[in-house]
Amino acid sequence: MSQFGGDLIKVVNELQDRLNPLGFSNSFDLPQIAVVGGQSSGKSSVLESIVGHDFLPRGSGIVTRRPLILQLIQDPNSDVFYGEFLHSPGKRFYDFNDIRDEITAETDREVSQSKGISRNPINLKIYSHDVLDLTLVDLPGMTRVAVDDQPEDIEQRIEHMILEYISRDNCLILAVTAANQDLATSDALKMAKQVDPTGERTIGVLTKLDLMDAGTDAKDILMGRHRIQLKRDFIGVINRSQKDIDEHKDIRRALYDERKYFIEHPSYGPDMADKMGIRYLQEYLQRELSLHIFKRLPPLKPKLETKLDEVRERLAKIEFPLGDKDKDQVLAEAYDKMRSGFDSGVGGKVWVVDTDALNGGTRINTLMNETYAKAVNKMFYDETRIRREIGIAIQNAFGTRIGVFIPDTAFISVVMNQIELFRNLSLDCVDWVTDEIVIIVTECVQNICRFPKLKDIFSKFALDFVRESNKKCKNFVQHLIELEKCYINTIHEDFIKMIGDTKSDPLPDTQSIMTAKALQQNVSKSDWISYKKSDYWFVLNDTSLS
Repeated sequence: MSQFGGDLIKVVNELQDRLNPLGFSNSFDLPQIAVVGGQSSGKSSVLESIVGHDFLPRGSGIVTRRPLILQLIQDPNSDVFYGEFLHSPGKRFYDFNDIRDEITAETDREVSQSKGISRNPINLKIYSHDVLDLTLVDLPGMTRVAVDDQPEDIEQRIEHMILEYISRDNCLILAVTAANQDLATSDALKMAKQVDPTGERTIGVLTKLDLMDAGTDAKDILMGRHRIQLKRDFIGVINRSQKDIDEHKDIRRALYDERKYFIEHPSYGPDMADKMGIRYLQEYLQRELSLHIFKRLPPLKPKLETKLDEVRERLAKIEFPLGDKDKDQVLAEAYDKMRSGFDSGVGGKVWVVDTDALNGGTRINTLMNETYAKAVNKMFYDETRIRREIGIAIQNAFGTRIGVFIPDTAFISVVMNQIELFRNLSLDCVDWVTDEIVIIVTECVQNICRFPKLKDIFSKFALDFVRESNKKCKNFVQHLIELEKCYINTIHEDFIKMIGDTKSDPLPDTQSIMTAKALQQNVSKSDWISYKKSDYWFVLNDTSLS
């Protein structure tokens, strides 16, 4: 059944690949498995465990902003993993970090706002000898409340997109739910029941079994002793924890630990362990999808033939293609529109500007000179914290000794901590500006509406360049922060001016004279000092103290 099932899945994958570029993929109810779950259900971890690699974008808020059609293809003749995107034919990605970046980049090409979502899917193929032939559709995680700059109706948008997929009769629903929450409150099961009340098409996955309260387990649910109407099984799995992900714990090691946990668990034991875990889930999903395709694919043949006749009629009405000269002219015009649109969007280089709304250049100016500046000021508004750090640094620098002069070590340590505060904020500022540039580019390519493929090419190259520039700029920021921390210049004129401004009492004439003479003699230090309840102004040079 494995080989036969794999062949059936490959047939559907080929149909998906052929129909998607033509814009017909949503017109056919192809058999598939849609993965749904809340934002904290462990949906992404399940998918990554099935693939065997970290490849999905992670972060707070809505991370999956476009459906991801994930096609796993077993290649017994290959010893390496690699991925291919339908929008970049022929280009192989061997580094799964590059796959993650490409998913993010392709999402940004389609969705101009960082918090928006799009129904247009991204097609990704993963080739490996270590996977089973399987196709899954990763949908955005369900959310309840709009945060930051998310649209107020973000919950309704995501729900509408999910229902668009799982309402189809040929779609199996993989409902991912955390075992440490009440199943009655599961968003995934609730939405699945809405379109599949009898549970014919729904497969339940319970994650985080290891995080359930002490003395409790999910044995009754896994054994089918529950009131939830599912004709198919519940399968229990264990995901990597956030600590495991941060420490880059190998997924193969995590699968070994998962298997060991189920075998040694007193409730699940060796008997139930064979029908639990990620590896069993892979085999189960392939078997169920293959049987589903076997039953559902034949009725699609008449529909495909009808659509093919429609396409042939449309092809017969298309005029002859453009000549070489016309193509050159179209390309030159498209480039000119793109360039002039970007200049207009950035501003500062055109004679006529928009009077209704701020352009992208103005928004970038505001981000860098106002938003960033205000954020910097907030970092240093707490003088009590800074004074406390200075005091602790001075005491630690002296150690067991009793010192007279403020040691350079304390000063440098405090300053380095303050410089470090700029790192994350500056990197965020780079992302702010990048988001604005992405919006400008996305608006510019809309001017090339007559030629969709040319528009996509311009968009791809421009946004790829923006993303690469984002990485380079962040590297520059990192180097700049490290450069500033390498050498603290205490005799810089700005620092000396600042120290002078902080003095509340002017120097007496004699002290001014002594300081002036000392400066001519290459002074090392000068400051106030208290001795026997009296304040003295001291000047220390290479040979004397006065």
